[in-house]
Amino acid sequence: MEIKLLTPGLYKQYNDFLLCDPNSLFYYTTQYKDFLKELLSCKEEYFLAVENDKIKGVLPLLYIEGKYGRVYNSLPYYGSNGGILAGEEGAFEVLLECYNKIARSNQTAATTLVTNPLLKQKHLTPAHDFIDTRMGQITDLKYIGQANEEIFSLIDSSARRNIRKAIKSGVTAKIDNQQSEFLSGIHKENMKVINGRAKKDKFFEIIDQHLIAGQDYNIYIARKNNKPISALLLFYYNQTVEYFVPATDIKHKNSQPMALILFQAMKDACEKGYKWWNWGGTWLTQEGVRRFKKKWGSRDKPYFYYVAVNNKKILELTKQDILNEYNDFFVIPFNELKHSGEVKYETPVKKDS
Repeated sequence: MEIKLLTPGLYKQYNDFLLCDPNSLFYYTTQYKDFLKELLSCKEEYFLAVENDKIKGVLPLLYIEGKYGRVYNSLPYYGSNGGILAGEEGAFEVLLECYNKIARSNQTAATTLVTNPLLKQKHLTPAHDFIDTRMGQITDLKYIGQANEEIFSLIDSSARRNIRKAIKSGVTAKIDNQQSEFLSGIHKENMKVINGRAKKDKFFEIIDQHLIAGQDYNIYIARKNNKPISALLLFYYNQTVEYFVPATDIKHKNSQPMALILFQAMKDACEKGYKWWNWGGTWLTQEGVRRFKKKWGSRDKPYFYYVAVNNKKILELTKQDILNEYNDFFVIPFNELKHSGEVKYETPVKKDS
């Protein structure tokens, strides 16, 4: 078995490999790779384990150069899941060896491998100095249909009440992929309220340059009196729907528009045959967010950030130093730094809400 780098000539074989693995996620795709490269001004090294001209495993890596050296992530940007995807143990092992060499190279300042919550934890772990834990939450859609009562049987009674309240309040919900500007604006307002770090305008501006509306993503919009009051960006790939950017006008939160959006989007996903709804990661301290997702039938799926730090100068930095130099890449759990300091985001952000 040999290691090759992904090139455009191998894209079709790479994508065919992903589609044959039920555990592959949107984050592994070439379209998401190219989207992040433009958004983050970073570079790629996607490794393939190849045997007899057939791909047996993949390891997606993006990296960015900075003052303290090169930082690799698999993958960067709001906890995008990555890691090794391999159907055979031999392919996993050669790709892990490849990753470990990069992680311990003198040219590498730090690496982070974010594991895939759909995969069982391997007994072989990546080179690391720290482990940061996240709680993935996934709703199993594969045994239900798109009928109202089937969705209702999956979710908590409080979620059902919120759906009924939205309908009674005159809220409607449907796909409208022309509403990225509305989504961006409300998202920034929401993040400011919770002192989060909002996604930059460029995220919403370039999405159509790399992703196909109605295929790779959808924006669901809730309206009241024909006015948009809530939005949700979802990504789609293989068997999984990714819950990515929710946003609700605070003035209309009591009308529960997001509940109706989620209900409609889940019905549509079931109709199209998707099997998993991935709510994304939740910090172990975010109990309120975790409870919200559990109301929608999610099950806990822990996953991990394996972090290797070669340049020990990183340990002497502040949170703000790291954000200034490697924004949108994961470098080190902030609680492992020797110095603490207030983080002053350029634009206040957080994926979960």
